[in-house]
Amino acid sequence: MRLNILEINWLEVEQCNKEKTIAFIGLAPIEEHGRHLPLGVDVYETQYWMENSLSKLEVEFGDYTFLIMPVITFGHANMKGIPGNIHLSQQLLYELVLATVNNIVEWGIEHIVIISGHADPKHTIAIEQACEKVNNENGIVAFAPMGAIFSEKVPIKAGNQDQDMKQKLKAYPNDFHAGWIETSNMLEIRKDLVKHDFMKQPDIIVNDKDMINPEVVMTKTSGYGHLGYPKEASTMLGKTLNKAVIEKIRYCTSCFIKRQNFQQFAHHKLYGIPSLHVKGVE
Repeated sequence: MRLNILEINWLEVEQCNKEKTIAFIGLAPIEEHGRHLPLGVDVYETQYWMENSLSKLEVEFGDYTFLIMPVITFGHANMKGIPGNIHLSQQLLYELVLATVNNIVEWGIEHIVIISGHADPKHTIAIEQACEKVNNENGIVAFAPMGAIFSEKVPIKAGNQDQDMKQKLKAYPNDFHAGWIETSNMLEIRKDLVKHDFMKQPDIIVNDKDMINPEVVMTKTSGYGHLGYPKEASTMLGKTLNKAVIEKIRYCTSCFIKRQNFQQFAHHKLYGIPSLHVKGVE
């Protein structure tokens, strides 16, 4: 059963079987995504991935209640110079997540899952730090798998791998922001919001090391706002990409609900780098 938190009263929350209630929180910023995509890309992705993974989880966990929160439209990044961005500091994001999760813990909910369509490592790590603090104080109750998913720690079984996708990833790597990956995602999710000139956008290439240097990123994206290869996008690729993320969310969340082997998906692969952490909150 799925319940929208906005549509129920406090007695209905109180009456939930807390051991079999999963609170789902979406978290994604409003920010620029090039000339060809809307400011709400990360929000639309978050909503789409949550809704579709929940449909699968409802089948797997038929006797559970899924308590759905509205997407919180904030996140951390450090992009300047292009209108449309609403970014919080990493510290403030951490405090926002911590306060939100702690409130839900007070309701007695024992399973809290945070999903975010925003892949900035410092964003996902701040969320993971907040979950870790809550878990250290309350036992294991909170889980944020997107850092592991975005950093490719969650494998797809060999039989489910799409060969065309593998070739695309090899031919057009480092497609970090509003490139062929996110443009393809949006062509499936909200094609009406993708500008028709996406195929005319230039390739803007940056390596993974440069991605942690805001000055390099801002210089590269100047006048455009994307990083990658938008013209390589297609609706078919979007279907494959979104399906893969949805399945990974389902799998990770299933592991968490069962409390089986979920720890491997609790952190971004860069979590061990202290400079990417919120300072002073360990």
